[in-house]
Parts: sequence; structure tokens; C-alpha cells
Amino acid sequence: MTTDNQAVARSVTDGASIRILVVDDDVDAAVGVQELLEMEGHTVAVTHDGTAALQSAVMMNPDVALIDLRLKGEWGLDVVQALGGKFPDLLNVIMTGESDSDTVIKALRQGVYDYLTKPFQPDQLIGVIGRAAERIRLHEERHQMMNELSAARDRAELASKSKTQFLTRLSGELGEQFSGIVKLSSIITEQQFGPIDNEGYVKCANGISDGCRRLSRIMLWIGELGQLESNVMPVKNQQFDLENVVNSVLSIFQHMIADKQLNVSVNFAPNMPTLKSDPEHFSRIFGHLISNAVKFCKPSGSIEISAIIDGFGELRVDVVDDGVGIPAHQIELAMAPFGQYANAPEPDPYGVGLGLPLAEKFTVLLGGRLSIESAETGGTRVQLRFPKDKICENTPLAESA
Repeated sequence: MTTDNQAVARSVTDGASIRILVVDDDVDAAVGVQELLEMEGHTVAVTHDGTAALQSAVMMNPDVALIDLRLKGEWGLDVVQALGGKFPDLLNVIMTGESDSDTVIKALRQGVYDYLTKPFQPDQLIGVIGRAAERIRLHEERHQMMNELSAARDRAELASKSKTQFLTRLSGELGEQFSGIVKLSSIITEQQFGPIDNEGYVKCANGISDGCRRLSRIMLWIGELGQLESNVMPVKNQQFDLENVVNSVLSIFQHMIADKQLNVSVNFAPNMPTLKSDPEHFSRIFGHLISNAVKFCKPSGSIEISAIIDGFGELRVDVVDDGVGIPAHQIELAMAPFGQYANAPEPDPYGVGLGLPLAEKFTVLLGGRLSIESAETGGTRVQLRFPKDKICENTPLAESA
């Protein structure tokens, strides 16, 4: 063994003491191996047959087993198999003669870690054990890292759950307070206790009322986000007509649609079946999607809402606008809670970045999936797909698009 090779072997094993079981019926050879490995700092036990090997392994829980392939009265690979059944992480190294090359190849394919050809030199033994020690060290580091990652994930989940619970409670409390302020401001604007001489007070009350309504709506969204993230949002299934839900939501935005002179069309396939799901949650989904489409459309732009039963029997709904679009690198941001992309023709100072995230979470809650196709040059398609079990009637299938 050269000086350089010795340095390499020792650099691998330094500080990596492992437990080694030697199984060899050649007593002198086994003792020689034991003495050499103990000089390297390892803990070594020697046995001469399979039964004793199992007993010693139970006592020491070895990291590596050096097993002679041809023991007296038994086959070394049987010992390997017996040890592997009780110690699945054990690295087995077989010691064999030159004539056993085919058997060695078979053993390696069956999971034996390495082999030594007798007679071997001390540096060969130290090299094999050094590589095994390094593998064990890496395995232990990986195991420790996985444990640390698992613990970090648990802490993050706990922190997220605590944050969600706090936001849910906060949104409920603030929502109630804002509702109370709206009622009080309504008393002033309606002059319920008698006329107010100065109209400025009425305007102030109207401003307070409008602001509180906006804040109350934001608190509602934050509360919904908390329920959705905590998986406690209730679902009430009932039969309903989806087109009626869409038209009802559109009516809420008629003033904004008229102000921007938008062309809005609802194109549902003929004889669309009714659905069995939660109509209120569907209203929430379309409320957010239509609000975004109106916000990001330029004046005189267009919005189309269409629905079919596709070739797979699923409900497919598309909300398409010809607005400014979302740059590809900002779609992920737009889908994240409180994430906002700043390309609306008239930015909404009251937007908080919850529309698309809530629409997606409600969609998933109802068993569907939401996807977005958009481009910075303009135009956005939000597509919703829901499984067959949401459909109440049998309907001729359209061609899959």
C-alpha cells in the first residue's frame, strides 16, 4: 500500500467509526481482519458461522458485515439473506476466491454492497470499509436532514394554521365592527333623527359607509381564505341551473359594465344540464372571475362566458376577456393569496389580491380545477373543469376541445 493510498483511505475513515461483524471460519484470517480494523478505530466482532453471526448481530447491531462466501457447512449468501431479513440497513461485503466471480456478480445484483477477493491486501480491506463508512455517513446525514425538514415542515404548518385561525377570527370580528359602523352611518345619511342642516356631514357619512362596506367585503374574503385553507368551509349540495347563477352574478356588475361599455355574452351549450353542487360557492367563483375580467378589460372591450359538457363528460366553463392580459411570469404571483400584478388599465386601489386565489380554492373545494391562459399582449382565458358527478342529467357529449 503506497503512502498516498494510505492517506486517502484514512481520510475517508477518520472520525467515522462503525460497527463491523466478521463472519469467517478461518480463525486466523478473521482475527487478522479484526486487529486491522480495530487499529482503524472501528468496533469489530468475530464469529465463525451463521448462527453465531445472528446472535452477535443482535448484540451489536452492526453497520457492516464481512462474510466469507464459503463457510464450513453453509453458504455465505444464506447468512447474508438471514442478516438482511433482521437488519435491512446492513451493508454486506462478501469475501471470496477468484473462482467465484459469477457468484459475486449475482450477489451484487441481489443487493450485496461490495466484495473482497482472497487473499486481499490491508489497503483493499481499508478501502472497502472506508467507502462503506462514507456511505453510512451520507445515509445518516440524509436521514437527519429529512428529519429536520420534516420538523421544519411541521413548524411551518403549525405557524400557517395559527395564522389562518387568527385571520379568520380577526376578519369575523372586524367584519362585525364595520357592519355596525355602516348601520350608524346610514342613520346619518338617511337623517333618521331629523334633518341635518349641513350636507357635508351627509357626504362624510356616505364616505364612511362606502369605506366600511369595502373593508367588510375584504374581511369576508380573508375569512373565506382562512376557512378554505383550514379545510373547514362547508359545502351545501343542491340542484341548480348554472346559467342562472352566472346571470345573477353579472347583474351585480351591470353598472361597471355599462360605465366601460363592455360587450358581455353568455353562451351555454343547448340543453345544458343542471348541476348538483353548492350554488353559493359557484357564485363566489364567478364573482371573482367576472370582477377581474371587468377590471382588466379596456373600455368597449368584450367578455364571453361559455359552458359545455366536453367529450369526457366533464363540465367545462370558460371566462374569456380581451383585456390587457397577464404576463407569463406574473401568473404564479396572481394565483398567490395577496399577490397582485399591476397592469390593469385602471388600477383598483382597494384590490388586495384575493380574487383569483379564492376562485381557485373554491373550485378545488367543489372537486374542480382552474387554469389560466394569458399573454402580456392581451386577452385572458380562465377555464374551469368539474367532474361528471356534478352533472344531474345525461346530455349528448360535445366534442372534446
